[in-house]
Amino acid sequence: MSVEGALVSFGACLVSAAFAGLVFRQFLRRRAAPPLAWSLGLGMYAVASLMQFLAESGGWSVPAYKLYYVTAATLVAVLGIGSVLFVHRRLGIAFAVYTAVVSIGFVAAVLPAEVDIGALGSAIPAGTAMPPGVRVYSPMFTIPGSVALIGVAAFSYWRTRRPFALWMGAGAAVVAAGGALARFQVPWALYGAELIGIAMMFWGFLLSLDVSKVPRPAVAGASSR
Repeated sequence: MSVEGALVSFGACLVSAAFAGLVFRQFLRRRAAPPLAWSLGLGMYAVASLMQFLAESGGWSVPAYKLYYVTAATLVAVLGIGSVLFVHRRLGIAFAVYTAVVSIGFVAAVLPAEVDIGALGSAIPAGTAMPPGVRVYSPMFTIPGSVALIGVAAFSYWRTRRPFALWMGAGAAVVAAGGALARFQVPWALYGAELIGIAMMFWGFLLSLDVSKVPRPAVAGASSR
């Protein structure tokens, strides 16, 4: 537990919650699937960051850790669904079905899992407190989700040459790198990357609004249905 960890986690929670609110407002205006998926993924980002803040403030509990683990592992895939839906509806639906099916098995594995209480004492437990049979699910979400986020942002920049796509893609890459380094217990890799990455993505989103003058998430610049 640390004051610094709590502050960084709370900052990530605030940024992602504000981001989620703006994107959800777009969903209410447009009633489109991509901003709905993005607002859900960003809301999960806020929940995971809030769990980290509470843990850094007073320690992990088993229920809080399980909630954190489920949301942190799946949120990248949910964001990836929104990105893919922008560029190809059928692929986006297929990815959503894949994520939903894997999520059912994941949650079913997490709920009865025995959590390693000793591992919860580490600064950044990541998935180390879960048994191997549960941890095997995480890459099924994070790898395709990160590929979707970064790939669609790169495609958007290639098509438009607009800076907002670079910010979105770079932010997603920072988050992915932080999660990868956290597996090797690199201090502050996860928390710092979460705050910096979501801030970069949020800035890219705000830039996209200035460019398009249309209420739609930044990756929408890549749409080519």
